Amino acid sequence: MILRNLTVLLPAYNEAQRIESTLDKVLAWLPAHIERFEVLVVDDGSTDGTAEVVTRRYGERVRVVRRPQRGGKGAAIRSGVMEARGEWILFSDADFSIPIDELLKLARHAETAPIVIGSKRAPGSDLQYPKLRNILGQAGNVLVSTCVVSGFHDTQCGFKLYRTDVARELFAHQKLDGFGFDFEVLMLARRMGHQVVEVPIRCAHKIGGSVRLSTYVTVLREVGTVLWNKLLGRYPRR
Repeated sequence: MILRNLTVLLPAYNEAQRIESTLDKVLAWLPAHIERFEVLVVDDGSTDGTAEVVTRRYGERVRVVRRPQRGGKGAAIRSGVMEARGEWILFSDADFSIPIDELLKLARHAETAPIVIGSKRAPGSDLQYPKLRNILGQAGNVLVSTCVVSGFHDTQCGFKLYRTDVARELFAHQKLDGFGFDFEVLMLARRMGHQVVEVPIRCAHKIGGSVRLSTYVTVLREVGTVLWNKLLGRYPRR
């Protein structure tokens, strides 16, 4: 496998109740599949002691980056990208709705593309979402495809593999702090000539996740922000 040196990046906000289950699974799986790795938790200003739970339970086995105030998922991922020590970075949500062994599907394409994204909606994927969330997700993808970046079945899947040098180049130009960072970075990848491969994965619904109805309203606003930034020339030219 090409992934000999990997950072697993987990953004976390108030995940004290379930972060241990996630980390136990990650730390049990990685040694058998990745030669060198680190697990990096970015605590995004949690108020429930998430960082303390991780530090107390795992010590040096998991590195914690603490953000003093909540900035949003995009801000947390950006902080993690700049801190990562691996040659590749896997983004994964702290609720672990996508099993860590799905990484094997992404890794098969790492030799041909510096960005490999998991997709909950590509042909061959296995998505177990409630009907309303599925409908809202499909509508959001149509909006993103029409207004920001086309050619993807699912820009918002939280399971993505980036070569670290490419991730740092893209996140240096990325602006959004919220969930919209995903489609913004993929738009930047297209503009800057980086190949992206989309891979179908399996994804289960987890109760207690950070996605709410208000999240979709925020993403709508972020689509507008990206369009405004493009109009003002705030992104690199093609």
